[in-house]
Amino acid sequence: MTIPSFYIALLVLVCLVAEAIQSPSPSPRIVSGSNAAEGQFPYQVSVRVGGKHICGGAVISQNTIVTAAHCVASISPTFLTVQAGTINLTEAGTISQVARVIPHPNYNYDNDIALLELSEPLNYSNVIRPITLATTETPAGEEVTITGWGRLTDGGVLPEILQYSRKLTVLSDQQCARIAGPINAGIQCLSKVKNRGFCDGDDGGPAVHKGVLIGIASYYSDGCGSSAPDGYTKVSYYNRWLVANTF
Repeated sequence: MTIPSFYIALLVLVCLVAEAIQSPSPSPRIVSGSNAAEGQFPYQVSVRVGGKHICGGAVISQNTIVTAAHCVASISPTFLTVQAGTINLTEAGTISQVARVIPHPNYNYDNDIALLELSEPLNYSNVIRPITLATTETPAGEEVTITGWGRLTDGGVLPEILQYSRKLTVLSDQQCARIAGPINAGIQCLSKVKNRGFCDGDDGGPAVHKGVLIGIASYYSDGCGSSAPDGYTKVSYYNRWLVANTF
């Protein structure tokens, strides 16, 4: 028997919301992160299903958010909103309805990137600002800042305050392949020591180098906080597609 697509989407929604409201362990965040200050990362947003945080994202225009495709590809925009302009998940900030979800046309685990078109444009301020998209690859060894409201360990509660870490560095494709095996050309590996990196709920969030968006959190290996490199969707690789579909 064929299951109607509505029920598949509804099942995905229920699972994501259930994951977002789990709370069996204390004080989770980007692993070993620090509290962000108001306005420190004005491009950061919370992507929400039914009002509950599921993933991060970044403002790239008044009408457009970039995030990971795996966060939103199976969800109707009716259920999706974006919270901008606050570092606190429980404060209102600016809540915007999503009008359209645009996954990369070749998304299938690889090409893990998507755009969210908003129903109404964001009003820029000192706490809501777009971030520039990378046009070239970042040299290996450069330090990168990541941000998000993700968990410290699998299944933990979400923190109220946005977390950040500057403890990740860029790996070249060759360096990453030696450590983790062959990778897709659209992946940017970020190296870190054990107990660093992103965790559940940070997916879709930004990796930034010198004020430029270079990566979108896609996957981690061996559990969050392991010593294995984290995988980010490489923004420079998808720059033309992003520019062509930004509103």
